Amino acid sequence: MNRSIAAVIASLVAILAVVGLLTGDDGSDEEPAAPDRGEPSVAAVAHGVERVRRLRFDRLPRVRHVTAAQARAEALHELDREIPPDHVAAEERLLKLLELLPPDAKLRDLLGQTYSSEVGGYYLPRTRTLALVGEGSRGGLLGEITLAHELTHALEDQHFGIESRGSTGYRRDRSTAETALHEGTATIAMVDYAVLSETGTTEVPASVREEALGALDKAVVPASSGLPRYLRDGLVFPYAAGARLVNGIEARGGWAAVDRALEDPPVSTEQVMHRAKYEARERPVRVRVGSPAGAELVEQGDFGEFDTEQLLRAANGRERARRAAAGWGGGGFALWRVGGERYGLELRWVWDSARDAADFARALRRSARRLGGASVESSDKGVSSDKGVSLTLAPRD
Repeated sequence: MNRSIAAVIASLVAILAVVGLLTGDDGSDEEPAAPDRGEPSVAAVAHGVERVRRLRFDRLPRVRHVTAAQARAEALHELDREIPPDHVAAEERLLKLLELLPPDAKLRDLLGQTYSSEVGGYYLPRTRTLALVGEGSRGGLLGEITLAHELTHALEDQHFGIESRGSTGYRRDRSTAETALHEGTATIAMVDYAVLSETGTTEVPASVREEALGALDKAVVPASSGLPRYLRDGLVFPYAAGARLVNGIEARGGWAAVDRALEDPPVSTEQVMHRAKYEARERPVRVRVGSPAGAELVEQGDFGEFDTEQLLRAANGRERARRAAAGWGGGGFALWRVGGERYGLELRWVWDSARDAADFARALRRSARRLGGASVESSDKGVSSDKGVSLTLAPRD
C-alpha cells in the first residue's frame, strides 16, 4: 500500500504557504491561511498531475473516501494477505531484542494504527484504487495535494508497475528503498502540482524545491501518536530521503531520468540516502548470517543503513549515529531460538573502509552497553578482514 503521511502533507502545505507559492506573496511576515477550495475534482487534479509528471493516465482510478477505522481494517487485511504471520512475529521479536520496539508492543497492531491516525490517503496496486482517509480529505488544500500524491502513485503504476515484495518494509532493506523511490516521486510531483495549481506553470524554481525538502527534513510524526520512535522515523523516511533522491535525479535529467529510475530502482537504503551510490550503482555486499549449532533459525535477512542508523540512535544521538552508519557496505542478521522461547540474534556488517568500520564499532559498543552489557558481544574483526563488525545478543533466561 503506497500512502501519504499526514505529517508530511501538513509540513509541505505550511512551507509552501509561507514562501508564497500557494496563496500569493503579499510581502507580509505573517503566515497566510490556506484558502477554502471545497472538495477537489478528481479529473482536474489528475490533469494537473499529468502535466507535472509528463505522463498520461490510461484511465482514472476509482477514488474512495474511507474512515480511519476502514483504513486500518483494509491495511491489516492487505498485511495479512501479503505477509505470513510468522514473518511479522519474527520481525517483532527482532525489533524488541534491539529495543526498537517496547517489550509489550504488537507490531501488527502498530502498523494498523498508522493507517487510522497518521495516513491521509493510500493507493492499492492490487485493486488499482485509491482512498482518502477522514473528513479532512474531502476538501481544502490538504485534500487536494493528498489526492495529487496518490494519483501520482496510480499514474506510475499504470506506466511502470508497483509491486509488493511481501515485506512490512521494516525488515527488508530493498523493499524500503523501492518504497522511498515511489514516495519520493509522488512527493516531488505533489510539490510541483501545488505550484502549478497556484501559478499555472510547470517550471518550478530550484529554490522552491529546496524549501520543500527542508520542510520534509523537519517533518515528524509526533510522539503523541503513541508510536515508538523507530516506527515514527520509518514512516517519514521514504518521503524525506526519497524526495531528495528524486529531486537530484530530476534536476540532472528531467522526469525522463526519473522514469528510468523507476525501471532500475535503488536496491538499498544506502543508495537512497547517498545519491552518488545509486548513480554509481554501488550494490551492497551480501552478508549471510546463520544460526549457531544446536539453535533453530527463525528468520534471516538484510540489515540496511537506515536500520543501522536507527539502532545507534538511542545511545549515540541522531547526528553521531548518522555519521557512524555512513560507509555501510552491507549488513545481515539471523534470529534464532533455543530451548523453546529463548531467542538470540546476530548482526554482521561490512564497511567501505577500515576507518568506517572502526568508527561504527565505537558507536556500536555504546549501543551494546545500553542493550544489556555482557549479553551483547561486538567485534570489529573476523567478519570480512578488518572491515567487518558483528553484534551478538545471546539468549537470556
